[in-house]
Amino acid sequence: MARNFAINTEAAIYKDGKWLVGVRSKEESEAPGLLSFIGGTVDESDTANVDTLEHALIREVKEEIGVVVKVLDFVNDTSFVSKRGNNVLNVVFLCTTISGEPKISGTNELEELIWLTTEEILNYPNVPKWLCDSLKKAKELVTT
Repeated sequence: MARNFAINTEAAIYKDGKWLVGVRSKEESEAPGLLSFIGGTVDESDTANVDTLEHALIREVKEEIGVVVKVLDFVNDTSFVSKRGNNVLNVVFLCTTISGEPKISGTNELEELIWLTTEEILNYPNVPKWLCDSLKKAKELVTT
């Protein structure tokens, strides 16, 4: 029997030559303590909208760090099996900020927010391969 996928969206937020990334909480079940783009899961409230993935991303970024973003382009998508055994489709979008100053909300999903250059992220101690792969594709979009 085929299993359904949960859908996760991530924002590759680029501004002034740097990317906004977070250090995931050590309490998170997936990728605890690792560097990541900001985002989250598509939920039922997003499905009533046109551009469901973009709506979910904008909602999640606002909830997690208090920033409104504009989606500029599709970066990539990957899939993985979570530690709980769920199939997850992860979709990354290139974004820019429209309003707000990034700050960690009370969701306890992030320990830190950092603006880093591409090279700083690629050389960061706790950076997962999938973030590096998405970052390289996102970087191509901002330099073309």
